[in-house]
Amino acid sequence: MKLLQFAGILFLILSCSPSEKAEVNKGDDTKRISLIAEDSTVVRDIIASTFIFQDGDQNHLIFRDASASTIYVFDRERGELVDKWTKTGDVPGAFSLATKNLKLSNTGEIVLIDISEGLRVFAKDGELISRASPVASQWSLGGAFNLFRNTSLLSIEGEEYVLYSLDILEPDLVEYGPQFLQNRKNLVLTNLETGEHRLILPFPEGSKFLNGMVYPFEDFRPLFVVEESANRLFVIFQNEPILYTYSWNDAAPELLSSVRVDLPGFEENEGWEPGSIHMAQITDKENEPFPARIQGFEAVEGGFLLSYSTKPTDLDNYNRYKSKDRTREGLNQIYEETRRKTVFLDLDGKVLPVDFPEMHYQSFQIIDGKIHWMKTPTPGEEAEEFTLYWGKLKIE
Repeated sequence: MKLLQFAGILFLILSCSPSEKAEVNKGDDTKRISLIAEDSTVVRDIIASTFIFQDGDQNHLIFRDASASTIYVFDRERGELVDKWTKTGDVPGAFSLATKNLKLSNTGEIVLIDISEGLRVFAKDGELISRASPVASQWSLGGAFNLFRNTSLLSIEGEEYVLYSLDILEPDLVEYGPQFLQNRKNLVLTNLETGEHRLILPFPEGSKFLNGMVYPFEDFRPLFVVEESANRLFVIFQNEPILYTYSWNDAAPELLSSVRVDLPGFEENEGWEPGSIHMAQITDKENEPFPARIQGFEAVEGGFLLSYSTKPTDLDNYNRYKSKDRTREGLNQIYEETRRKTVFLDLDGKVLPVDFPEMHYQSFQIIDGKIHWMKTPTPGEEAEEFTLYWGKLKIE
């Protein structure tokens, strides 16, 4: 399957995933956790089909029109456009729709991983500083666009690296079975200067992905947080609600603990017999077209913010959808039932509800301890200005 085919599917998924207010799970706990806006910036005169916030520093905010591979650099305080540039098709500066969300380095360079083109490091004005080929012929869908972080910039023995998940789908794999998963490593570490790659982090002992069954690719995509000062790596896989804690050890992680996370309404896939699905399948569209998935994982003070979706709860409607007896009303109901939820996971493994404001793309980005999110545009109106808020959690 070609990357352009994936792009078409991606737009379909995006068009079928309206921005909705994040659901707050009801619980008996007396703590109330909410997100308080502290400041905002409005950027104007934007014509972009998929305008998403990417990262920022003290001076600038970086946005991207993901479908057009166009970068926008704004003054953080005034919201004025400082620079705008596009690198699609401009070899060797090319990057595509398949680019992961961008990150700003400590020195202000824009670092991106394009799963088809590889590593690219740009100055804010678009000058290409360095590049490297991809670790393999890898390509992946990864769901609708969101603001969640999916790469980390790290320093190991004085050298800079970018850490990200291995998004390789192998439709021509001769045998996709337990042995393949036993040997698979799930994270890539790429040196920003030399372009050299290292694969790290096999599935930990006790993971269901080592139980002899096979799973669609998106089930075992890892989400991760590295806390270098504490020598810790935290990992959770998208369809396995277990928090794995490792000692980081400069990219030689050692498993310290695993804690099952009780996410309200989350149902795990049990796996399929080897040979029944291919690794290249994002999900099993016949049996589980709307699986439960953990989609965002970030460290905050006192714990983590974890964002996830659940399977549809109306099984009769879900079964009609799977049998292709579909209606627009039934599909809208499924979107409502599976919309993303965000909870707070404390250091003892307890899950607490979070009262979040309405967010564009139902997602957020954390920069220097501040949670950044976009205001949802007015439905039915073509937006030419966008508001970015940032603030902090309030725990009462």
